[in-house]
Amino acid sequence: MRRRAATLPGGCRYEKNANFPYDPGGKISHPRLDKRSAVRHYIAIKFTYRGEGMDIQKLQALAVIQEAGSFSRAAETLGYSQAGLTYMMNSLENEVGLRLLDRSYSGVRLSETGKALMPKIHRLLQVYDSLNGEIRACKRSQESTLRLAALDTISTRWVPRAVAQLKEEYPHITVSVISGSPMQVDNLLRDGSVEIGVTDRRWTGAELDWTKLVDDPFLAVLPPDSDAPDPMPAAYLSGKAVIIPDYGTNTDTTRVFTRAGVEPAYTDDRLNNRSVLAAVAAGLGSTVFSRLELDYYAQQNLTVRAIDPPCLRELGVAMRPAVKNNPVARSLLRALRRAAADDIA
Repeated sequence: MRRRAATLPGGCRYEKNANFPYDPGGKISHPRLDKRSAVRHYIAIKFTYRGEGMDIQKLQALAVIQEAGSFSRAAETLGYSQAGLTYMMNSLENEVGLRLLDRSYSGVRLSETGKALMPKIHRLLQVYDSLNGEIRACKRSQESTLRLAALDTISTRWVPRAVAQLKEEYPHITVSVISGSPMQVDNLLRDGSVEIGVTDRRWTGAELDWTKLVDDPFLAVLPPDSDAPDPMPAAYLSGKAVIIPDYGTNTDTTRVFTRAGVEPAYTDDRLNNRSVLAAVAAGLGSTVFSRLELDYYAQQNLTVRAIDPPCLRELGVAMRPAVKNNPVARSLLRALRRAAADDIA
């Protein structure tokens, strides 16, 4: 049987049957590595150097097959025919020269080699998704539309004033605004749906360009007849009923007390912010809101106290790298700074 040998960069040698496009019996060796390490080294080299059509789409399909556990379910998820997906995986295995999947009548699962490679494949797919998002953001930075996401409390206060100022300087620019929770703003920034986010820094990825605007203090919100001192020690609510807003501020509420080493009696209620304030006004418990959030809901008949020790959230502007030097984006940042400063003054 005729065999061929190839020495790849890094000293890895692969000898395979030249009569067949895919030979799981091919011999892989390396002068300084054991067999298992040589296999991994060979695959890494193939991915990096060979350029044999390693289509990212095939790796995405492999990840779906791993999760689905069968070609039929994976094909349905991907919108492929089962035959087409099978051909795609055969092609992928042919390209890397190793079996990545074990097939049986009961389904399909990763081979030992496939299991060893999947963590790196998942990381590669994450980088690919991030790159696609960055490419979309780069393209949009060249358009006449700027896309912005902001916290609900900010989208009604600073954003309208900032956009109005921007329109005076750039009358033909269009600013698209989406409001949401910190998690929603972060997701929109990560997938490239928006270029700019006005949000809480704790929810912002390190890959984004951050500019601080203000510190927003958290306040204790108590029933109307409360006799709590001002400022109120966090320990004042130890063992007392505290209602956690279910939307957006759960971690903020608990963080205030965790930092102070206090354990309130958290209720089982799962209410939105407005309902929480109504419950507090009715004397059913207390809660914690930031100053801007409390102003946003403008709930009456409540006792509000500063918290000791103080707890703050840093609000600011997060920009994708593709637009941080965009003159329109920089003008919007300056307008947001002015709006925030005027609001706090």
